[in-house]
Amino acid sequence: MSDEPITIKQYPNRRLYNPGAARYVTPGELGAMLEVEEDFVVRDAETGDDITNFVLKQIILERAHHG
Repeated sequence: MSDEPITIKQYPNRRLYNPGAARYVTPGELGAMLEVEEDFVVRDAETGDDITNFVLKQIILERAHHG
């Protein structure tokens, strides 16, 4: 693991993109990254704002909804 967190960009269509891996990721994949304690930060692609907490809340709510 690197000392720097992986940067994930969220676009207006709510798609999540990992520039380091050059591919889109799903909220489920971010959840799996959490489970293995991989550090990441989610940034709004347009503004650069850190929206990690907002995205994590969405992942938690989705998991709770689906059991």
